[in-house]
Amino acid sequence: MALWKRDVDWVGEAARRIGCCGLAAWLPEFAAWAELTPTECPPARPARKADYASLSRGVKMTLHYPFAGRAACADAQGWVLGELEIDASRLPLPFGLDSGRETPHGARRKLSNDTAFGRPVDFRDGNRRIVHYLPDGRVVGVGFKASLEGIENLHLQRIVAMPDFRTLDVP
Repeated sequence: MALWKRDVDWVGEAARRIGCCGLAAWLPEFAAWAELTPTECPPARPARKADYASLSRGVKMTLHYPFAGRAACADAQGWVLGELEIDASRLPLPFGLDSGRETPHGARRKLSNDTAFGRPVDFRDGNRRIVHYLPDGRVVGVGFKASLEGIENLHLQRIVAMPDFRTLDVP
């Protein structure tokens, strides 16, 4: 599958919006680009979470609705992009990560030295995922290939905060 500049844009935009609400204008366009199933995005009915997947793009996404128990219908701006998983063999990666040649050391330089796992003992035990904690509250789980050169997948979440993307200062 050929990658286009727009693929890079969509993946980067999704990475910036992790853990944010206020995505009503953006979510339907992202869902259409990603060819997500189910196609209704965001859902009209409130639910604690809504899971999506794309076989064609290699992306999985979970939306959360924090007001699910208190609302009869869902406000599209209230949905939060809770999790995003990217198959590195199918899509470009955000943060300047190189899916084919990235190493744990290189990922640390690009993401954060504040990590969980990634010690030699973790690698000996077969755990090839290093979790990076970014200063803005985003958490990036990098799943490396068995050789520890190259990335298989990326898992993004945000902890602590739930900012409204419309008011978030982003570059």
